[in-house]
Parts: sequence; structure tokens; C-alpha cells
Amino acid sequence: MGWRLKGYAKRRSGPPVSVREVSRAQFLAIRPLFDAEDNPWLVDMHEVGGEIRPRVEQVLGALDPEQDYYVTGYQLDWDKDPVQVARDLLDVRFPLATAAFLGGSVAAGTYTANSDLDMVVIVDDLAHAFRETLEHRGWPVELFCHTIESFQDFVVRDTKDRRPPLLHMCAEGFLMLDADGTGARMRAEARALLDAGPPLANVTELEDRRYGTTDLLEDLIGARDEDERLFVAARLLTCVGELALVVENRWLGHGKWLLRRLRDAKEDELVDSYRALVRGEGAERFIAVVEHVLASAGGRLEAGYRRAAPPR
Repeated sequence: MGWRLKGYAKRRSGPPVSVREVSRAQFLAIRPLFDAEDNPWLVDMHEVGGEIRPRVEQVLGALDPEQDYYVTGYQLDWDKDPVQVARDLLDVRFPLATAAFLGGSVAAGTYTANSDLDMVVIVDDLAHAFRETLEHRGWPVELFCHTIESFQDFVVRDTKDRRPPLLHMCAEGFLMLDADGTGARMRAEARALLDAGPPLANVTELEDRRYGTTDLLEDLIGARDEDERLFVAARLLTCVGELALVVENRWLGHGKWLLRRLRDAKEDELVDSYRALVRGEGAERFIAVVEHVLASAGGRLEAGYRRAAPPR
């Protein structure tokens, strides 16, 4: 449900001369001031006594004395307004939530007919953290529900893995609900952690990534079957892309998010050379780019490399 404040001219009939959107918070703030039944209609405001009108104006802003005002309810166009769908889901499922974020393509304004609603919801008395896939008013939804403590635990784990989706959703998403300041604090902390970057890679991690990239590169160079070359190149793209980001101490991502991280890092040549391989233009350019990334990380790990297994 949404609300609008409509103003009608006092001295003539006809359609409203002014219309404003009224938020849920504004509606809830003025609703107790009126002696009306529990429905989305409020009494006309020209009948409101002088002691109430200033309180209404504190919430809704100045009202023109030459207009009679009504606050009217209306059904939102759920199919076209994903933010309102997300807000409605909060009202239905999590009325006691203290903070909620809407992330992904919807928050960025780039959503399509196939997009879903990615939501982080903070509830103080949640028995345990969970994720849930559901549908609400025709929209697919991915819920990530946490207490503050479980949220922080997941962030620590994801940060070590260099893939912190919760931080990105909170820092870059739309803050839909902030009941007590929790949401604002989470946003600020998430932004600071993202800006600080992931932990520096240690020697073992770099060696593992160099080893895996070297192995796949050799497979690609030696491939004679065109289909094998495509499969090896796809795997190699991910490995070398992650290696390039780790060398620059940047965040990682899966699937389309890896591509976006590479674009942020200006690694266009890696993507372009892979695209050329897929188009059948040969693997030489892609191989050269992989060699360059390996060199920036310390080079190939080939004959003579040895590492002892950790003690049991």
C-alpha cells in the first residue's frame, strides 16, 4: 500500500490541484492524529483543529490554506516497483527487523525481467542466520537474514575468501529500513572495509594460484581438440582473472561479478583476448596475456618447484 496527499481547491470543484507521495513512515506518524476507521483514507484536513494542523505540517510539510487535503491510499504497481515489493515483504515477514538492504541490479537500477530481489535483513531475536529463496508478488527473492553477530561472523569469513557479497550489498545497496541507526552503522562499516581491500595474499596462496594457472596454461598450449581448448580456456580465464586481482590486492567475485571486478581493475585485455579465442581467432593472444599476468605474480611454477605437505 502507498499513500498520496491530494489537495483540492476550496472554491471550485474538479480534480486535485496538487498531489504528493506520502511515505509509510509519514503515514504512520500522522495516522494517530485522526479519529477515523482503520483504512487508508484520512478525514479531510480542513476539518482538523488548529492544534493538530501544525503537527501534521511538521510531518508532511507546509499545507496551502487555500486547499482542502486528503491522504488517500492506493495499491502500488508491484510489477514495476521492486523497491515497494521488497518493502512489502519486510512488512509481512519481518515487522520487527531493525535494518534491511536491497542490493544487486535492482538497487543499481539495471534490473531486467529476470532479476531477483537480493535482500539483507537484520533481526535482533533471530534464532539462527539463514538464506531463503522465495517469490513475493511475482518477484523472485533471495533473502539473507542475520543478527548483527551472525552478520559480522559471515563478513569475517567472506573477507578471508576475498568475496564479501554482504559487504557489497550493504555498502552499495539501498538502505530500506533503519529503525535504530543500525543500518547506517552497517553501511559505514561495510564501506570502510571494502575501501580497505582484502587481506594481502601470503606466499602459499600465491604459489597455489600460480601453480593452477601454469597447469591450465600448459593444457591450453598443448590442446589439439577445439572443444577441449574451449573448456580449458574457460577454466583458465577464471584462474588467471583471480590471480590478476589477487596480485593487485582487489576483491574477487563469482561469474558476472568476476567480470565486473576485472573491469574495475582495467583488465580489459584479458577479457578481449579470451573473446578472440572463443570466436576462433586463435589462442596466441590469450596465451600472451596469461603469461603477462603470471610474470606479474612471480612467473610460472614449472620443473624444480617443490613444496612439502603440511605435517599431520
